[in-house]
Amino acid sequence: MLVQAYDQYVVERDACRKARNSDFVLVNLFRAPLGAPMPPGALNDLFSRLSRRAGLADGVHPHALRHGFASNAADAGAVLDEIADLLGHANASSSEVYLHPDPQRLRSAVERVGALAPRRNG
Repeated sequence: MLVQAYDQYVVERDACRKARNSDFVLVNLFRAPLGAPMPPGALNDLFSRLSRRAGLADGVHPHALRHGFASNAADAGAVLDEIADLLGHANASSSEVYLHPDPQRLRSAVERVGALAPRRNG
């Protein structure tokens, strides 16, 4: 359903001359200024409506997408300074709160460290 909804958005976006060439993912299609990035308040409203429509007890918030993106980038092998750059942070430490590592990746890291540790006899 999500892919279908996004496909419909892309069709509607392409029909809006001012939105067609925007670099932003979500742009205004039905309210001024057309083609401009969707403002935070509009995104919050959109996510609230979609969360209610999906029957989610805890609504999904746009900021959660940043956390998911950062975590997925880390799970794919990106290092902290790369993630900071992708998130637009001047200081890499600002990006640390966005990282929520996959438990399997953590387990794998523990096993790798354990394999490197010197073995003790007795």
